[in-house]
Amino acid sequence: MITKYINRVLTITLLAAISMNLAKAQGEVVDKIVAKVDDYIILKSEVEQTYASFLASGQASSFTGDARCLVINKLVEDKLMLAMAEIDSVELDPGRVDYELQGRMQRILQQFGSERAIQQAYGKSIDQFMDELRPSIEEQLKIKEQENNILSSVTVTPADIRRFYNGIPKDSLPLYSIEYEVGVIIKEPTPSEAEIQRIKNQLLSLRERVLKGEDFEILAIEFSEGPSAPKGGNLGFSKRGSFDPAFEAGALALKPGEISMPIVSSFGIHLIQLLEKRGNEFNTRHIIMIPKATQSDIEDTRHFLDSLREQILADSITFADAAKQFSDDEGTSSNGGFLSGQFGSSKIPADALDPAMFFKLDEMKEGEISKAEVIDLDPATKALQLLYFKSRTAPHRANMTDDYEKLRAATLQMKRAQKRADYIKQKMQEVYVLVDPEFNRCGITNN
Repeated sequence: MITKYINRVLTITLLAAISMNLAKAQGEVVDKIVAKVDDYIILKSEVEQTYASFLASGQASSFTGDARCLVINKLVEDKLMLAMAEIDSVELDPGRVDYELQGRMQRILQQFGSERAIQQAYGKSIDQFMDELRPSIEEQLKIKEQENNILSSVTVTPADIRRFYNGIPKDSLPLYSIEYEVGVIIKEPTPSEAEIQRIKNQLLSLRERVLKGEDFEILAIEFSEGPSAPKGGNLGFSKRGSFDPAFEAGALALKPGEISMPIVSSFGIHLIQLLEKRGNEFNTRHIIMIPKATQSDIEDTRHFLDSLREQILADSITFADAAKQFSDDEGTSSNGGFLSGQFGSSKIPADALDPAMFFKLDEMKEGEISKAEVIDLDPATKALQLLYFKSRTAPHRANMTDDYEKLRAATLQMKRAQKRADYIKQKMQEVYVLVDPEFNRCGITNN
């Protein structure tokens, strides 16, 4: 429980740590080492920050034990995993660290609203924040990688699942509400060649305006349809491999200062200006415009999906194969179009369904496939959808027939937890561990 929670609040804890460091520098906080695991230390401030975050979480209300002991045990286990990762020479892909770092930084920006707000609150630039975030992220990723190495070989057999199921008292089996098996095939209308050419012509006109002296950034603010528009289209420095291949190829073909011709990517059509190349990184800004599907394009897509529906009903192709071949929804197409529920099950609780989908299913019969209907992927994007109502399961207690995948996942989770606990117990005898007497009550054995 605490593992998932601590990973989720890492960013909050980091912000608290930065504040603690600032106050500490001014003599307001006295910190101390409360635990040492091999060459890694745990500070009192780490325990208190994580403890405070836990108390603020929804999980704290249902926890009846000693929360500080829960926290320091988890922190000691994390440091143990780091020590073992070093012994086992675990290495991280720098690109993975950069990707995670950018994601965490974006979440912090969303919390504060702007870079200026962060600078005003902490007196630090974004680059300084990222420098302070990096070590924490590297540690978390190393811990995860070490755990994956330890647990990747854990598997379950049908016999394991049955033993797990039989070991649960019948009156303690979970009660499941109504569940649905639902498949979708989603198709976005393809804009016409005339619309694509219209966008290209508009971008060519903007390109001419820049070449005649107008400011690229001002035009990007006015015309670009991407999230970078308020920043004048600036994307900053990025490593190769970070962008859509067509965008990146077009950008890297330029010399610094040059502006591309219109370039079509999977996100839209771009006018790109290369600002600078620096080793494996490059700095660009762009104006992106997104071709809009016309009503005629929508009707063409409707006709295609209704024709595909007839083929499925005639058994010329299965729904799953049709979804894999034709659906534009990456989240479901690889799964044969079926929505995934808890533990990867294809059964979805009624309250987890999108309300519009739920009411549509209420009008359908089991085994029925709807005709193509227009849906909103987001406020600016429409698509068409076939909906397959495969089955509905009545409320019931967990059983081996209806809930096998859930029971399999629970069994695997239990076996992985046991293997992790056994590993921790063994390595705690091999690695130097010393915990402050303040936490003697927490049952951590000094070694």
